[in-house]
Amino acid sequence: LRLARGNAEVAVVWAQVPNATGYTLYHSTSPLASTTDFSGASQVDISGGSTITTLVTGLTNGSTYYFRVIATSTGHRSAASAQASATPQLPAPVDLTVTPGHTEVAASWLSVSNATGYKLYHSTSSLAGTTDFKDIHSVTVTGTSATVTGLTNGTIYYFVVVATSAGGESAASTEARAAPRLPDVGGVFRDNLSSGGQGPQMVVLPTGSFSMGSPPTESGRDNDEGPVRTVTISRRIAIGRYEVTFADYDRFVAARSGTRRPADSGWGRGAQPVIDVHWVEARNYAAWLTAQTGKTYRLPTEAEWEYAARAGTTTAYHFGSFFVGGSIRRDLANCQGCNNPALNQTTPVGRFAANAFGLHDMHGNVQEWVQDCYVNTYAGAPIDGSARTSGCGFTDVLRSGSWSDARSDLRSASRTSRTSGERTNNIGFRLVRELSP
Repeated sequence: LRLARGNAEVAVVWAQVPNATGYTLYHSTSPLASTTDFSGASQVDISGGSTITTLVTGLTNGSTYYFRVIATSTGHRSAASAQASATPQLPAPVDLTVTPGHTEVAASWLSVSNATGYKLYHSTSSLAGTTDFKDIHSVTVTGTSATVTGLTNGTIYYFVVVATSAGGESAASTEARAAPRLPDVGGVFRDNLSSGGQGPQMVVLPTGSFSMGSPPTESGRDNDEGPVRTVTISRRIAIGRYEVTFADYDRFVAARSGTRRPADSGWGRGAQPVIDVHWVEARNYAAWLTAQTGKTYRLPTEAEWEYAARAGTTTAYHFGSFFVGGSIRRDLANCQGCNNPALNQTTPVGRFAANAFGLHDMHGNVQEWVQDCYVNTYAGAPIDGSARTSGCGFTDVLRSGSWSDARSDLRSASRTSRTSGERTNNIGFRLVRELSP
């Protein structure tokens, strides 16, 4: 009598008995070794044949079952065979697939019949051949996918999954491995904060060169937007997909004792861009993010900001012009003259279409602080994308224009300046995150 366990079933095979016309197979969760009365055991009746095999189904995984078989013929029963036992078990999941992301890995696998859940184990050491997972990190789910977060980019992680039920766990799947990484150019990511939660959404920018400033023929141009010069952005950076929101900034306020809570002018918080913050407070928020993530956050330089706003365009706005055939195009941005009627306040970030780099509100909504101090000419300004920090007066540069500004103030090349301690309800900011070479 030979047994092969399966998923909630056991296959049973035995040798043919000469002159037998059939067989009765008994099974029970109690031992049958010394049993002569099988009235308490379950039975399966089988007609004879040259190959004697049957499949007993509907069993409970993790429970041990005992089997004996008796040969029968007309009016006769043989003695029972020797006892054999088997414990049905869930099969190991198959087709474990892992996909790396930024500080996370997504995993999926095929479902296992009779499983009530799954445990996805992960480690920085190989798990092949492991049978004791007691001290291994795991994620428990009821479905056939899971995402493991809080991982370190560039580190290889090893994964196996086991199926679970009331009867115990299956054997582990075949091992899979993946290394989390930053997304490619154009990809969006958020860094995990050590205190919990995540930082702002960031978009990976391409490197490249562009013409910074505006030509004398551009409508609405100011003299401080020239001379036009070629600037090269060779450092790998990511920039905020949106302006920093109240939701982002309020997390900083709550975490850092003594930090001033900015006013919202009665327009709400959450997804509204943070306002009422001066240049130093914006830098303090960037420093806090740096400490929370271990990555360098900072205000963009003026050149980085314009490069990101243009997104490869040379027109006054990334969308071309506000006018088509002499008629104004509405709802392209938030400013005075951009909408009918005027909104006269900030709007939640992301309301207006993104530029070719995937960035929202690079024109309007709130003016945005950058690193540079203000000089009324680009003569002598850096051409490597770095900030101008000397030879200035006592003001710092703002870009983007705002809900309270005219359309011409929203141009990609438009500049304005304020003292670093100034706070108003039309000033906010977005950040840059430096990336490894």
